Amino acid sequence: MGPGELGKWAWIIGLALLLLGGILGAFMDNPITGVIADIALALAFLGGIFHLAGGDRTAFFIATLALVAVAGADSMMAGGLFVGFLHDLVAGILEAGRDAAVAGASGVLLMTLYEWVMP
Repeated sequence: MGPGELGKWAWIIGLALLLLGGILGAFMDNPITGVIADIALALAFLGGIFHLAGGDRTAFFIATLALVAVAGADSMMAGGLFVGFLHDLVAGILEAGRDAAVAGASGVLLMTLYEWVMP
């Protein structure tokens, strides 16, 4: 199992932990906080370095920008579309996806800078 495969699993596990926290956050206080959130974000970051950097970077960056925009506009947009519980669920999922995508994009950007310096 090479670094790309490990990066893929790091990305999947980090994203899954964050999504679990986002979903459970609709039912209770978000249980994915503190050390667990830090581990999930670190796994997403490592997944960006070892897995996502090897794929289509432009598509990933566009998806990350879309998640940041939609999760940031949550209070304006989704608040009027959904009832309380459903709003919390959708907002939690979008925010978890945004957090994972930003951590992964940070890893991809780090690899981009590395490639600029070390051709």
